[in-house]
Amino acid sequence: MEPVSVQSSPKKPVSEKPESPVLPPQHVVSAASEKMAENQQQSKPEGSRSQVKTPEPRAATSKERIAQNNLTDRSPSTPGHLAPFDWDDFEARYQEALGQADAQERELIEEFHGLVEYFVVWAETASKHDTERAVKRLQTRERYVKIAEQSLSQKKKHLTEVVRAFQSALALLSQS
Repeated sequence: MEPVSVQSSPKKPVSEKPESPVLPPQHVVSAASEKMAENQQQSKPEGSRSQVKTPEPRAATSKERIAQNNLTDRSPSTPGHLAPFDWDDFEARYQEALGQADAQERELIEEFHGLVEYFVVWAETASKHDTERAVKRLQTRERYVKIAEQSLSQKKKHLTEVVRAFQSALALLSQS
């Protein structure tokens, strides 16, 4: 990169308006407009649609650099002289803000503990209800199993009697 030299801007007649501290000087804008017009004319071949081309990067001219430097010198965002900072006041405000944040945090923690108590009551109630339902389900299953065992026991007893009847019938038939 070339070193940038800072020069004062050329003198202008008094009758002209002062330049804006935010916008670039008029001669930079007009030079850029002329170059854009040249590029548009060169990029249009006759008898075809217009095409848009991305401009190639180019090195800034010395006039443009001077104009840019003048623009930044006049910018309202230039800090200039800073007043001395009151660090004691800053520390006091910081401590006060920390105290307020701690108080808010304590309030939130107290609210959280209150909500946790409600949650514990809800969880215990739900657990107790689920336990009662589980006991009832177990009792229902036990009753079903007992009824099924009784039914099976009755069928076994009936089949045992049927087998004895067949055995006694076979014994009678074999004796005759």
